[in-house]
Amino acid sequence: MAQSALRTRHGITVVGVKRPRQDFTYAKPDTVVVDGDLLIISGPTDKVERFAALP
Repeated sequence: MAQSALRTRHGITVVGVKRPRQDFTYAKPDTVVVDGDLLIISGPTDKVERFAALP
């Protein structure tokens, strides 16, 4: 998570991660995101929408 620099690059903060068939966990700098993860993000609406629209 720390290496992605999402706050700097996109103006959003990843609050948590939800993996299929697992409990929600709060995002930490060492959190690794894998295919299929659902990200819970926070930030200004326009930036969240822009990030959500990324491929």
